[in-house]
Amino acid sequence: MRIGIAGISIEVMLNSPVLTEAAAIQQYEPGAMLESDLWLVRGVLERLGEESHIEIVPIYWTTALAGGPLTRELYEQVKAETLRRLCEAGPLDGILLANHGALEVADLEIDGDTDFVLAIRNQLGPMVPIALALDLHGDMTPELLDAVVAASVLRTAPHRDDRDTGRRAADQLLRVLRTGLRPKKAAVQIPMLVPGEMAITSAAPADALYRCLPEIDAEPGIIEANILIGFAWNDRPWTGATAMVIAEESAETARKHVLALAQRIWEQRHEFRLRTEAAELDEGLSAAIKSDLRPVFLSDSGDNTTAGAPGDLTFVLQTVLERRDLGSVTVPGITAPQIVRACFSAGVGAMVTLELGSEHVSGPRTTKRVVGVVEAVDKGLRIHGFQPYRSVEGAWAKVRFGSVVATFHSLGIGITTPGHFQAMGINPFDNSIHIVKLGYLHPQLEDIAALHIVLLTGGVSQLDVQRLAWSKIQRPMYPLDREMNWSPEQGLYGDH
Repeated sequence: MRIGIAGISIEVMLNSPVLTEAAAIQQYEPGAMLESDLWLVRGVLERLGEESHIEIVPIYWTTALAGGPLTRELYEQVKAETLRRLCEAGPLDGILLANHGALEVADLEIDGDTDFVLAIRNQLGPMVPIALALDLHGDMTPELLDAVVAASVLRTAPHRDDRDTGRRAADQLLRVLRTGLRPKKAAVQIPMLVPGEMAITSAAPADALYRCLPEIDAEPGIIEANILIGFAWNDRPWTGATAMVIAEESAETARKHVLALAQRIWEQRHEFRLRTEAAELDEGLSAAIKSDLRPVFLSDSGDNTTAGAPGDLTFVLQTVLERRDLGSVTVPGITAPQIVRACFSAGVGAMVTLELGSEHVSGPRTTKRVVGVVEAVDKGLRIHGFQPYRSVEGAWAKVRFGSVVATFHSLGIGITTPGHFQAMGINPFDNSIHIVKLGYLHPQLEDIAALHIVLLTGGVSQLDVQRLAWSKIQRPMYPLDREMNWSPEQGLYGDH
């Protein structure tokens, strides 16, 4: 039995002014897919590898750090290459796609993941089952649900269960292939905009909602239930949360359980709010100073590179440099190619005068001239160990401004692990205040932070969605329309 593996896993922030182009993506050919410990893919390989009669057929997998919309040219190239390699791979009994779910393409008026999966469905024909693994910050459309026989979605945020999610998706596909089962699927689009930071699965209400999914899975006739929080910043008709249930044989069973799940989510809509400590910029800095806990991590949430923001804003660094009471502070991960070039030209040990803010593209160019010392430069980062958000790491420079150290990068980067700090000669375990361009902390940083404060900063990924412009989403939509009336039947779709 031959099972293919492919996918395009890129989270897109439509508000970002920086398009995702070819230089930003990483392409994995078959051999590299088997060897690179890839997000979601590794769980799929682990599960399929337990079956001696399965021939694993890696096709092609593409990823990138979250960013702005893919250019249409790049997307069409990736899609065409995937289809070409599928054709060359020969007949398949099934295929598993490891995507993200928040793929958007410039000048494409259809959900990117939907278009990609439909292209594969059209090439393989109706008889080859497709299973899908997704991030919980992705979206679902009726067309996408109809194109697949199985789907699994991450159940943790911060994400700790990509391996298990890949395993579940592969297990569903194997079950379909062994039994000839044609599962019945039902979903409800729930009109809610919930930024991921407001749906951390270790805190209410998401903890209880996600904890109930295995209980639904255990119900007679159910294969798997899932919740997609969705990607709350994108102004698209399909944006919103989704409840999804896949049943063995009965469409009625799937509908009954998904309507109940959607109702449960909807009833908790007022409870989706920040559960971590949060503060405006100056207030958050002062709280970090006063705390006896170290290390302290602060998130520049409005410029969150792992949500697709460019990472170009220096408002936080400028504020830090204006204060004299902070002590040791690091501000890594600022996208500023001109500053990087200036530091390379000056050389390590040189004093440089920099114009912070002159490279802002996603916010006002509020500039501040500063003088610092170049402590390190390099053409790339060498990160060891698993990275959930892989990026093409460009050249970087580390500059010291007294007790403050900042790193500047020629390409956007997600500083998500201790390894990122250590690769730049920074100790993330010390007594410093570390300010990262994230929302919630990713697991490896969450595990070492003695205190975490989300800074309510401006930018394209700011957490107050009511401040954003909306024209294409379905209305009414919570929290934009707080007094709206809605019932799950209004958002129901799937098998009948």
